[in-house]
Amino acid sequence: MFEKGYNKARMNPGPRLKFQLNIEFDRWTCNNDVFHNSVIKDHPMLTESTDLEPDAKKAFNDRYVEKYYKTHKKDLEDAEEKMKDDWMTIESGYFEATDKLFNSRWPEGRYICYPSIFNCNPRFIGTKEFQVFYKHPETTNYVCAHEMLHFIFYDYIEKHYNQKYKRLEEKVIWKLSEIFNDVVLRLPEFIAITGQKDPGIYAETRDELNDAIKLWENTKTVGAFVTKYLVLFSNPVYNFPNN
Repeated sequence: MFEKGYNKARMNPGPRLKFQLNIEFDRWTCNNDVFHNSVIKDHPMLTESTDLEPDAKKAFNDRYVEKYYKTHKKDLEDAEEKMKDDWMTIESGYFEATDKLFNSRWPEGRYICYPSIFNCNPRFIGTKEFQVFYKHPETTNYVCAHEMLHFIFYDYIEKHYNQKYKRLEEKVIWKLSEIFNDVVLRLPEFIAITGQKDPGIYAETRDELNDAIKLWENTKTVGAFVTKYLVLFSNPVYNFPNN
């Protein structure tokens, strides 16, 4: 399952992931309609702003976030420190495993994880930043591993499939990346790192996930998996979500 040319002596140490609270980022998440359902699930009081005019809604939401940060200050600061400490326990093993997969240097970026009061977990491929819900049920280490894997995978696709990458729709690349994560993070070496044997899936169905797992078993490398999987895009059984 190593990429061609892998050399253990050349192991890529990976970027240093930083952790920092960012109330402005959480204000942005709270006011982003894309995340509305996830936001109100853990913060039902925010339903009170749903029907307000845009300016009033933003003011209500901003006040809520500010109050939450003040009343949960110690919890959030403790969570930030714990997330950093937890990541340090798996960092070297994680980067060794990803180096074996990609045999490629990590792309440039900020590499910042922002503990969040919302279970939305958005990522920004361009800057290499993401949020993680500070009470995430699948552990913050798992979510960090998941998001970091996206960063190096997108870079790999852009470098090795440049012309095809430019022709594919963003939702196709997004789906491919999520399916890849579904498969790779279930490999024994990654389960040993994250402790998560069967996390939530982005595949449309378990059957689709199982097909992708079988595809990996038949290909064993990132390049072969991607090349073969892209052929499957012409198969109508693989549908892509609209959001």
